[in-house]
Amino acid sequence: MITNLITVILDTNIFVAAYWARSSASARLIKACIEGKLQAQYSKEVKREVMRVLRQIKVPESYFRSLEPFWDKAVEVQGVPVDSVRVEDPDDQKFIEAAVGGEADYLITNDDHLLKIGYIGRTEILRPGSAARVLGI
Repeated sequence: MITNLITVILDTNIFVAAYWARSSASARLIKACIEGKLQAQYSKEVKREVMRVLRQIKVPESYFRSLEPFWDKAVEVQGVPVDSVRVEDPDDQKFIEAAVGGEADYLITNDDHLLKIGYIGRTEILRPGSAARVLGI
């Protein structure tokens, strides 16, 4: 995919953190995607997990509605199996596969299992605070 925007994959914990702290780096990153400052990417598996977890923690319908512009502007990518890197928590593998499939610039997460990897292909894995600083968000 050719775009001039920096591409990001956001882990589920970014959406949860943004819900609990509306002025957090996580919330600012989601807002930057909605405003077109960043190009969000996701795979079907990533979106399915985000929606499931948000329902599990019982976020109000208004929060789901506030995320609709995010999903409308985000680009669905096909995850690519990655055998060279195995995440300690197999549930996190979908984020690595989406990042590789979309050739994302950044995978943004609070998950230590993912952060330990550092890079996968061209994708740098960062915490939301670090990503917000690097990206000027």
